[in-house]
Amino acid sequence: MKLPNFLDWPLLNNLRHHMAAPLAEAFGRQHRMKEIELPVVTRLQENGIDVGLEEIQILSDKTLAYRGHRVLLYIRDVSNYGGKQELPKFHLTFCKTLDGMRQKRRFERYVVANRDDGHFQVNLIGQPVVSKMAMLNVCQLCLVHIRWQDFHMGLAQDVRLGRVRQFELKAFFKTYPKDLNAVRPAHTSDTAPLNDYPADWQDIALAVKKNRGYSCNKCRVNLNGVMAQYLHLHHRNGVKSDNVDENLELLCIRCHAEEPFHGHMKSLPSYQEYMQARH
Repeated sequence: MKLPNFLDWPLLNNLRHHMAAPLAEAFGRQHRMKEIELPVVTRLQENGIDVGLEEIQILSDKTLAYRGHRVLLYIRDVSNYGGKQELPKFHLTFCKTLDGMRQKRRFERYVVANRDDGHFQVNLIGQPVVSKMAMLNVCQLCLVHIRWQDFHMGLAQDVRLGRVRQFELKAFFKTYPKDLNAVRPAHTSDTAPLNDYPADWQDIALAVKKNRGYSCNKCRVNLNGVMAQYLHLHHRNGVKSDNVDENLELLCIRCHAEEPFHGHMKSLPSYQEYMQARH
């Protein structure tokens, strides 16, 4: 039996309007679809996440973080002019390039990710837009910013390009772990070794100076001969007993004094002597 449509009944409609009674929602089960959002760690390791500048944290070691995870930044949208694309670089730190983009208010074009295979999702903007995974190179200014394996812009171009090709994100994330919440001290207050130089520290320092050609890793000044006394061996992580090569940075006393928590060195007589000698 087919029921009549009471909404077409004039008497009922007149009464409803007189009472100012609204129509009820349609009967029946209502299905509302909710998009399932993947965990942040999964999205970072897959296609990345679009972010705003205010969401990025610059860590004390100059690398970048997003919601408790160390991340890389890159441009996802790549212009396609006449079939030619210039793929972007990915960034490890808040380098001069990113700072310039921020000043131009173009930071919103960036995406965060922390894949460690060098492949990133990019969108080739053309007719039509093509999304694909592409192999990107690391930003050279970022390598300079964290002094990665003594990389600097004074190296010959072919050497720098070779270093870029050889750069491995797995090695980077081994030194700078992805999960910031999982980083825990290696020792407790009871087991921590005394933070002091080893007995053979002078031999270690001399060997490093010779191997690195008596040049400051930061400003590249050469201090051979009697000037070698103004070359210092600096521990990147602050642990004086950790003397693996990647933790040791050879710095002139001027650059050493510019390191965090080293400003007191500027009052040393040797610092004043060096500054006078350089001028």
